[in-house]
Amino acid sequence: MVQDDGMDGRGYLEKLIADSLGAGKGQPALGRQNSFNRFEIRGVAIGLVAAGALRQEEAEQILADLEVTLQRSGWLTVVRQETSATSSGEAVARRVGIERPEWRRAIEDPPTPVLRHIVPLVGRSLTIGEVTANLVILEVWSTFLALNLAHVDIDARRMRERFGPGVRWRGWDDVGTQYRGGGGGGSGSHVLFVERCTLEPGPPEQARALTLVVEHPGGQTTVPIPLPAGQQESGTDSSG
Repeated sequence: MVQDDGMDGRGYLEKLIADSLGAGKGQPALGRQNSFNRFEIRGVAIGLVAAGALRQEEAEQILADLEVTLQRSGWLTVVRQETSATSSGEAVARRVGIERPEWRRAIEDPPTPVLRHIVPLVGRSLTIGEVTANLVILEVWSTFLALNLAHVDIDARRMRERFGPGVRWRGWDDVGTQYRGGGGGGSGSHVLFVERCTLEPGPPEQARALTLVVEHPGGQTTVPIPLPAGQQESGTDSSG
């Protein structure tokens, strides 16, 4: 029986798929296709089943639907016989999947990310080794999170080394959503270096507490961040 721990495993997996399929709006179609990792999605499904947040049959059906949707969209042309998404290698009968219209739309017409909220982080910092960065702001988008931070140092190379591509970001929230690093970028001017780290997927509306973890050669650093209630879309009125 699925544990009642407050996490909707089915909803989370389906949103993760939709967000992943729709990621990269404006980028070349081939690049978007190559960046989608269905084996990573399968791994998440296995984890959800193991944690008791998703029934095995539900996971199998969702993954079967994903495979059919990918085939009909031209994103999956080679089909290999695979075992159950949640079994330990034992061959099982494959479920018959159906195309998910919302996933097909995400592939063919990626949704434009919507800014839900902005969480100011002024006054907080993140230390990795000898480098301390100032947290600036967390952008809460419909399909991802973006953490902005800055570092003032005469040697900007140290910032790049500590917060560069070799550093792994991940996280979770209080309703069980798992976040994975989705890239980022940085820029520097004189002694100021600014970094933007993104994580996917976007948080569910009921999430209230976010924990980010940055893993680095010297260990890892944890950053707790409260999320606003409602996760409503951010408007253009700045008078308030």
